[in-house]
Amino acid sequence: MIRNYFKIAWRNLMKQKVFSFINIIGLAVGLTSFLLIALYIFDELTFDSFHANANNIYRVVNDKTSAEGKETKIAGAGYQVSESSKKDFPEIKDAVRITTFGRANVSTIENNNVFYEDFTIGNEAFLTTFDFKLLQGDRTTALTAPHSVILTEDEAKKLFNSVNVLGKAIKADRDTVPYRITGVLQNFPANSSISFNILFSESSIENDEFKKFIKSDWNSDAFSTYLLLNDKANAHDLQTKINNLVVKNSGEQTKAKQNFILQPLKDVHFYSAGIEGNPGNTGNITYVYIFLVVALFVLFIACINYMNLTTARFANRAKEIAVRKVAGASQKNLAAQFLAEAFLLTTIAMLLALISAKILLPAFNDFTQKQLALGVETDYRIWLGMVFIIVFVSLISGIYPAIFQARLKPLLLLKSKINIGKGNISLRRSLVVFQFTLSIVMIVATIVAYMQMQYVNTKDMGFKKDQLVVVDINSGKVRRSAEIIKNEFAKLPQVQDVSVSSRVPGEWKNLPKVEVKKQGEGSTKNNDAFFIGVDEQFLKTYEVALVKGRNFKAGDASDSSSVLINETAAKQLGITEAAGQVIEIPSVNYGGDFSSLDKPFYASVIGIVKDFNFQSLHQSLSPMILAYQNNPIHNIDYFTARVKTGDISATLKQMDVVLHSIDQNHLFEYHFLDKQWDMFYTEDKVRQTIFIGMAILAILIACLGLFGLATYAAEQRIREIGIRKVLGSSVRAIVFMLTKDFLKLIIIAAVIACPVAWFAMNKWLQDFAYRVDIEWWVFIAAALLATFIALATVSFQAIKAAIANPVKSLRTE
Repeated sequence: MIRNYFKIAWRNLMKQKVFSFINIIGLAVGLTSFLLIALYIFDELTFDSFHANANNIYRVVNDKTSAEGKETKIAGAGYQVSESSKKDFPEIKDAVRITTFGRANVSTIENNNVFYEDFTIGNEAFLTTFDFKLLQGDRTTALTAPHSVILTEDEAKKLFNSVNVLGKAIKADRDTVPYRITGVLQNFPANSSISFNILFSESSIENDEFKKFIKSDWNSDAFSTYLLLNDKANAHDLQTKINNLVVKNSGEQTKAKQNFILQPLKDVHFYSAGIEGNPGNTGNITYVYIFLVVALFVLFIACINYMNLTTARFANRAKEIAVRKVAGASQKNLAAQFLAEAFLLTTIAMLLALISAKILLPAFNDFTQKQLALGVETDYRIWLGMVFIIVFVSLISGIYPAIFQARLKPLLLLKSKINIGKGNISLRRSLVVFQFTLSIVMIVATIVAYMQMQYVNTKDMGFKKDQLVVVDINSGKVRRSAEIIKNEFAKLPQVQDVSVSSRVPGEWKNLPKVEVKKQGEGSTKNNDAFFIGVDEQFLKTYEVALVKGRNFKAGDASDSSSVLINETAAKQLGITEAAGQVIEIPSVNYGGDFSSLDKPFYASVIGIVKDFNFQSLHQSLSPMILAYQNNPIHNIDYFTARVKTGDISATLKQMDVVLHSIDQNHLFEYHFLDKQWDMFYTEDKVRQTIFIGMAILAILIACLGLFGLATYAAEQRIREIGIRKVLGSSVRAIVFMLTKDFLKLIIIAAVIACPVAWFAMNKWLQDFAYRVDIEWWVFIAAALLATFIALATVSFQAIKAAIANPVKSLRTE
């Protein structure tokens, strides 16, 4: 019986090739987009879930409140928080500590390959707590011995051009003793919140100063800490125990009130907003929900098309259904037949979608920065989901046509006198309204996202980021010879200006913050401000405007205690003129907690600069202190050269030669500042592209639906059209008659879509401190575009019906 259903279904598909093709392509397009987005969403939702003990691993977050009531959340803890807690609380099975001491020059013993890498250390619990795949080595001992190190496979290939490096040694310029490679890790999955290239064993740090520090370290936040709990542990109760332990042992070491929180590992990716010390690979659960809804809508639109197209060609199958009923077929048999057709068609569409998704995946991975795959290595839940989708789509697509067509009486079918009923027409029109509502929403989203990204790219940042090459300072020799190097850079023909600074606008490392207050007012309130050390060429190189006062002077020793402030800092401090007002900086935050300076830094304000954006436009402008390069807070760390357009590669080679003339071991590391700024908006551009793709798909599939409804309307009114033509109606009048109803549907869709689109995009724009306004014309443009596309689709079928020979349509009467 089932075999016969599918045999007949195949014959019907072959008989109606055009309709079958449109149905299959519509479903295949919808399923392809759904598959790609589903893979993306699945990857996001399974972040860090590949560890066997993922449900029992918690990250320690320190929620600090300063004496002034300022709250800061830091993904870190002191050494003893994990070490003592593990000893005192049996529910903790193990504790992982990871910390980075800046960067180091790492090389092979022969110095064949040399790279700058983060000097990250971890304890032996890292490999026994987490399930990162170890390609070589023993995970129970790899990080136990002093001067042992594990590498990722990519790092092993970089250093040795091979992954078979177990037992070999590498050097790090932070230590005179070589490190023996005791393990090689498979490259970290893209959906891991933890990653590094090299991990040195914690026991390698043998100096007395470090040992003394960790012995009493309850407050540093220096260590990223993860706790593995047993199955019966209560995380909330353990939090209380840890906090009591810290209070008991830390005493008055810190003025800030500490409250340690245990954050589930699976929450780190999505729920780490506002937590300092986060890994860079964080997500936004809101966008996952949005993409999920959009994917389901696109799939639903494809299902609607099947329903519309199937009912549109119903008149051609009326007599077939009547004959089957007269021959004894029950309503159940007919419904099963139509569902079999839907299942067969959906299966074919899914196979095409799988092929399309496989072809598109490399580009999609480049676009989303993922490692998604469709193959034997794909999670079994994805394949089960596909089976479910085939069944679900088949039912959704086929259930309405099956029930509607199977219930009609054979006599009416044979006489071709079928009363479709207002309810069925209303349902199909409602579905078309739904389709175009979503289409218009996606068009508005695309236009607004494009406008915002254009605004981001063209907004006056207060400085010019184009043609700026930022060169890292990675050795003491280079830092001490900065003036010599700067002068040599300036002599290069393609270099216009050169500056040195501790940080740069758009900083990709941590940007220090300081507490600052104006002297002479008796105020005890400290204000926060970002801090950069610069030279006298900084304003010229970056083209930052000096509003009041003067710039630093080259060689002026007194400027070591002078600062420039931006307009926002001036307003915060109540400074209207740069007249040597003294400010006090008592403490600094390099990326964790504020710590007091050995003695407060007192500086006089010699100038006020125009506000410039030194962070992405997601953040509002903040107060900024620009101190002279030889300040007591932060050393210079970069050269910045403004270069002319032309042969930039030759200029970079010349700059490399200059650096190597000072330090032979210095690696030339540079960035183009505008490219670094682009990285701030990578996720926004991904979303913009997805909006564009979904808008195109939604319109394409919705037009297929309109084509089906137009076909249906033309077939139902074919005799009316014939009579009107015989009575003298023009082609234009008939086309207008057939299209005006669809125009009403698009207008209704636009009325519904506009407020929905405004709400959604206004919410999206809230993520930007600087954003465009959503203009009224955006909604008009979206509605007109959707209307034009819809009418173009409908007009094809309307014109075809209008120019048909009326004799053919009336001869059966």
